[in-house]
This record gives sequence, C-alpha cells and structure tokens, in this order.
Amino acid sequence: MELKEIKSVRVVPYTIMNSSIGAIWAFIFALLILIFAGAISSALPAELRSLGGIITGISVVGLVVLPVGVFLLSIVESFLRAYIYNGLTPRLGGIKLALTGMEKVESFDIVSTSLILSAVTALLNLIYQLLAAPLQWIFFNTVANIAKTVEPSAVSSMAAVGSATALGTVINIVLTPVMTFIASFVIIAIGLLLYNFLAPRITPIKLKLSDFGEGLVSIDGIEAIPLGLITGSIAAVLGLIVGLIALIILAIAGEYTAGILILVALTVGAFIWAFIAYAVTALFYNVLAPRIGAVQIRLD
Repeated sequence: MELKEIKSVRVVPYTIMNSSIGAIWAFIFALLILIFAGAISSALPAELRSLGGIITGISVVGLVVLPVGVFLLSIVESFLRAYIYNGLTPRLGGIKLALTGMEKVESFDIVSTSLILSAVTALLNLIYQLLAAPLQWIFFNTVANIAKTVEPSAVSSMAAVGSATALGTVINIVLTPVMTFIASFVIIAIGLLLYNFLAPRITPIKLKLSDFGEGLVSIDGIEAIPLGLITGSIAAVLGLIVGLIALIILAIAGEYTAGILILVALTVGAFIWAFIAYAVTALFYNVLAPRIGAVQIRLD
C-alpha cells in the first residue's frame, strides 16, 4: 500500500469527461420527463388534449435543450474546478490516498483531502457570488426605477432599500464562501471517515490506471459495482443517522410506525439511489474513456 497525492488534474480531459457524463444524465432525465408527460397527456380528457400536445412537445424539445444546456454549463464549472484545484495544490496540498497495486483506493487522508476539496468548492462559490452581484444590482436598479416612475414619493424608501441590498450583497459575497467552506469540509470529512471505515469491510474503489507519460497517470476505467457498493453503503449510514433522529422525534410524538417507516426508507432508499447513480456513472465513464479520452492526473 502506497500513499499517493494527486498533484494536479489535466484540465481539458477532465472538463470534457465531466461535461459529457452530465449531458448523458441530463438526456436520461429529459427522457423520463417525456415518458411522464406522455402518460399525463394520455390521461387528460379530450377537451384538454391540446394542452397535452403542448406538454409533450416541450418535453421533446427538452431532449435536446436539456443535455446541451447541462453540457455547456458543466464545461464552465468543470474547467474552473480543475483549474482552481491545480492552483491550490502547491499551497494546500492535493488529495492524498492510499493505493494498493495502483488499483485499489484503500483509504483517504481525511484532513488534507477535505481541505483541498472544500477550498475548491468555496472559491468556486466566491466566483459565482461575484458574477451574481452585478446581476442583483441591475435587477434592484430596474425595480427601483420602475417604483420611482409609478410612485415618486417612494424615492427615499427605495434608497434605503438600495443601501440595505448593497450591504447584503457584500455580506453575501464574504460570508457565503466561508460558510460553504465550513459545511463542505465537515460533510467531506464525514464521508471520508465512513469510507476509511467501510472500505476494508465492504470493498474499496477499484481503478484501472496506466502510465500516460510526462509524469501523468491515466484513469482508464472504474469498476462500477465496487464504486456503487461503497458509495451506497456510505449513503445508507448517513440515511440511517438521519432516520434515527427522525425516529426519536416521531417516537416522542407517539408516531412510532411513521418513524420506523422513515428510518427504513431513508436507509434503503439512500443505498439504492447512491448505488445506481455511482455505478451507472462509472459505466458511462468506462464507455466514454476510450472514445473521448480518459481523465489524467499527476500522481506522486
């Protein structure tokens, strides 16, 4: 077992892969919406069939618009995430993980991994806040101008609201990334702690790695079942914790049956959802990697 650190991620392959997987999931979601819309349309009475046709038509358009939109948005988000990660690792260190035979992820270093991932998320949130602030200001000015035109006596009130909005925007830009960092650090640390505990008992993540040259390692494949099992198990434990809290609250209120049902639903449902989502995502990755290029990382 070797302790490795992901020093950097090649931005373009990561961006293309992440965006492509997001587009596939968006297409599946749009297809489910189309099926649901078709079922609703067929159930509508004759006098509302035209409405059903409109709903179905919009759903058909969504088969193209939703995947393309998600792909374009994911390009920006994925590019920024990889670029920020590469910029922060020389200062904060990268993701540290213990590998066996360069294929099994036995464990993660909780502090260093949580630190870099939460820092990336916080900086990404800061960028979003800086981009949203001008839009908020334009929206407020537009509303203020309309209010002044309709009711001139509202000028002083709108000025006070404007000052409060400006102050709130500044506070939002500062506080939101800080709160994002704290929340992300705690959530990621809990997830990694559970991974380190469960991986030896269930199964670790299994990768197919190869030397890409220039000090880079290519992630050629991800075994779907192990990834689904370990992520599903982590989700189930988290669902169990939330379910136990709900059970205690409902038991105090005398609703034992409802509490038990919620406990079972959260535990089993979380496992099924995570297993399917991550296992299928791994399958998508394995199909796409030979065709559009695998993700490459610098692993030292």
